[in-house]
Amino acid sequence: MQDFEKLGVFYLGRPYDLPRKRPKEGLLLYDSKDLVTHAVCVGMTGSGKTGLCLSLLEEAAIDGIPAIAIDPKGDLSNLLLTFPELSAEQFAPWINEEDARKRGLSPQDFASQQAELWKQGLAEWGQDGSRIRRLRESTDFAIYTPGSNAGIPVSILKSFAAPNQTIMEDTELLRDRISGIVTSLLGLVGFDADPIRSREHILLSTILSTAWKQARDLDLVSLIQQVQTPPITRVGALDLESFFPSKER
Repeated sequence: MQDFEKLGVFYLGRPYDLPRKRPKEGLLLYDSKDLVTHAVCVGMTGSGKTGLCLSLLEEAAIDGIPAIAIDPKGDLSNLLLTFPELSAEQFAPWINEEDARKRGLSPQDFASQQAELWKQGLAEWGQDGSRIRRLRESTDFAIYTPGSNAGIPVSILKSFAAPNQTIMEDTELLRDRISGIVTSLLGLVGFDADPIRSREHILLSTILSTAWKQARDLDLVSLIQQVQTPPITRVGALDLESFFPSKER
């Protein structure tokens, strides 16, 4: 194998000869310093955008560069399917058994075929299982799945607990924490609320602020109860009923 394991250099394969439709000799290396600002990857369907971005993420991971990937399509979770041994046993749980049936193969034989296909494909590009192992050893992967238990669940409903003293003593941090929680919560129920003008946002923010300043945690049930019967009588210069009548809350 050629040596392309240099910190800050991403290995993306080899140059490609478009007229002859085949790879050229040499390495295609990318300087990671070129990715310190914004970038966009464009191309036709099936042109390899996802594959390129996956390669960039893998190379960054090998170099110890952290990444947060927001993936509505669910493609990037394939980053976790890394099999250093490139064995049939590692591939077997992830094959499509229907594809095996269509080819007249048992699941085990199809898994062996896929493992060999990957082994040969990686070898053609100067890579093997040791590089996959290096990726796994360099990185901690985590998949967060809002609204689902398929990965690590994410729920803002657990964020109503009073923050630590450092945040409570910093007015700006406290305001940002409350605003973020209330904006997210209202977004879940279809409100695009302005923190300054929305009475829903102002009321919820006031309820959270009041509870936290009293060192009290809230959960969703208690928050709903306090919307119905707030622990306050005024919001700013207005009495509560004038600001937000109970029948409208």
